[in-house]
Amino acid sequence: MIFTGVTESRNTSLGIINYCLIFSILSLGVNLQWGYAGLFNVGVMGFVALGGLAAVLVSHAPVGDAWKAGGLGLIVSLLMGIATIVLAAQVMKRKPHSRTRTMVLLMVLVGGFMLFRAIFDPSVLAIEKMNPASAGFLGGLGLPIILSWPIGGLLAAGAAWVIGKTALGLRSD
Repeated sequence: MIFTGVTESRNTSLGIINYCLIFSILSLGVNLQWGYAGLFNVGVMGFVALGGLAAVLVSHAPVGDAWKAGGLGLIVSLLMGIATIVLAAQVMKRKPHSRTRTMVLLMVLVGGFMLFRAIFDPSVLAIEKMNPASAGFLGGLGLPIILSWPIGGLLAAGAAWVIGKTALGLRSD
């Protein structure tokens, strides 16, 4: 390890230094949060996980066989889930409070969920059968890793917005 810069390429040593800097900043942040303040915050690891997800989705090469096996089914199931949510929101908005609205909303949600799972489950099984030891997923975009930082920031901002919108909507105090 001492002779990494001498016996191997400079790119390897710079990569190791890059990882050391990233993890030292991460450990300082976690130490401030958990050590100095004494707070246990699971959200820290949630946002770290979103950053890791962004890195995989951006930099990993796409798995062509998995896309052929079940990629279209996953996209259709995603659209089915979005359509179910939009239809349920429209039922809530347009129908007055009544037992009929509750029954229609229940039918839309349960029916949409069942259709979603009928399309989603076979697609996932087909993707997971495609060499699960090395891939077993759709892969990413195959872009440079540096692009994952802003995308990870956008994912974290989206998660923070959902959590904040929910928390501010409670208004119990």
